Amino acid sequence: MIRHIVTFTFAPDVPEAARRSLLDELETFPDRFPAMRGWSLGRNVSQRDDTYEWAFVVDFADEASLLAYLNSEPHETFVAERWRPVVARRAITTYAVPGADVTASPRLAP
Repeated sequence: MIRHIVTFTFAPDVPEAARRSLLDELETFPDRFPAMRGWSLGRNVSQRDDTYEWAFVVDFADEASLLAYLNSEPHETFVAERWRPVVARRAITTYAVPGADVTASPRLAP
């Protein structure tokens, strides 16, 4: 299994409505991209590091599934038209989780 983690911070001048719109659209991703499993999105509540405001985590069966998602036209369009105009900083970490079960639900429990 491949775990894909994205942490990000909105640009300071982005209005709250635009922030909410992007977050709401991100929440539709598990329905739009069937290869996604274990989806979770949340605000950073760390008392130690506030470098990034938000994070999402998503699992894929394998690297080929992740790459198919990343290189898909809907993902590329979202990044160019919706993500880049409002996100100031982001960090992405992707790693293999040996022996993990990818049959888990598309969303993690809140």
